[in-house]
Amino acid sequence: MVLRVIFDTNIFGNLLEEQDTEEIETRINEEKDFIVYNFSPIRQELRNIPTTTKASKRARNLLLSMYDRITGDHFLKNSIAITSLTKKYYDHYRNLGGIYGWDTNIRVDFMIVACASFNGLDVVYSDDQKTMLGKVALKAYQHINIKENLRTPDFLKYNDILKKFRRQL
Repeated sequence: MVLRVIFDTNIFGNLLEEQDTEEIETRINEEKDFIVYNFSPIRQELRNIPTTTKASKRARNLLLSMYDRITGDHFLKNSIAITSLTKKYYDHYRNLGGIYGWDTNIRVDFMIVACASFNGLDVVYSDDQKTMLGKVALKAYQHINIKENLRTPDFLKYNDILKKFRRQL
């Protein structure tokens, strides 16, 4: 069975910091039953990394290159339906007492989940405990997806990627 997944932006930054980044990336790319999708808001977040120094410009370029290699030609398009679902998540999140404003990173986090739900992806990988994986946000996705007759993807963390793709010694 093919596992269709999307990585939150923070996953790529975490991967870049690993000593065995290339090996992990190679193993991800070689796994035929594991497809990581490209979604333009994620790539845009990577492009928006400030490049005030040579090191930060190099890091941004490394992240974008890694992102393109891992996602390959698996693209998911943003749409009015995904944007609408994102806004429904956010409205319900706020009604449940969510504290983060729309103009924070939560907008892109909710867009990623909406994209995954709308396209029937299996897993969203993220290490974002405050916004994307916060208790209130998870309740909002579940509630709205039930109303919209959509399946909420599973949420796994960065360490789950390492367990799956890092060579065990």
